[in-house]
Amino acid sequence: MAFHPDKCSVLTITNKKNPVKHNYLLHNHTLESVSSAKYLGITLQSDLKWTQHANNIVANANKSLGFLKRNLKTSNTNIKSQAYLSLVRPKLEYACSVWNPHTAEHCNKIEMVQRRAARYACNRYHNTSSVTDMLQTLTWPSLQQRRLKTKLIMFYKIVHHIVAVPTTILIPTDPRIRQFHPFTYRHLHAFKDPYKYSFFPNTIIHWNLLPQTIVLCPTVNTFREQLTPTVLSHLQSQI
Repeated sequence: MAFHPDKCSVLTITNKKNPVKHNYLLHNHTLESVSSAKYLGITLQSDLKWTQHANNIVANANKSLGFLKRNLKTSNTNIKSQAYLSLVRPKLEYACSVWNPHTAEHCNKIEMVQRRAARYACNRYHNTSSVTDMLQTLTWPSLQQRRLKTKLIMFYKIVHHIVAVPTTILIPTDPRIRQFHPFTYRHLHAFKDPYKYSFFPNTIIHWNLLPQTIVLCPTVNTFREQLTPTVLSHLQSQI
């Protein structure tokens, strides 16, 4: 398979303010150096932050939500709710195990899409209306909580070899000092936020706090069912 030089670019991952630049050639054509690039639907930045990706998915989700507001004129809350859950929310959660944001700025920006959708679904736009009450009525958990659930389910699949992800990075803790369950793993220490909040270092912390009865669930479906909003809220409060 041949690559077209005009469709290829160079993305250098570094924290340096003045990185050393090199020219890369493909078919005698110098490839363009970029600070960000989209790969499999995820926008990667040279500093491994998720600012551009968060902005992209929020803009895309707002566009879809605007489409619903213009074209779905019904006042039926259930229909509007299903439309949001089917057409808008997936845009905010695609591959979130990979890019899960951790800054308040990014999290709040993403949550605002759902809060606007709640007003639309409930037909309540007055400033004094409580969006939190609307979300509870609609039984929509926060997107941050849903991302945590998605990460834990993926971790379960990795631990039980349901997905082909190497587990060499997972080192079990000494059985003599285990405080929670037999699938407890050593924390991966990180000094930089991009690694600290990446999938394995961040998810291990939450995974180790799960009750043994949940970790030892025999199937993915039963594990998913046990990750109730109460359990997830408790995990979030422990970090």
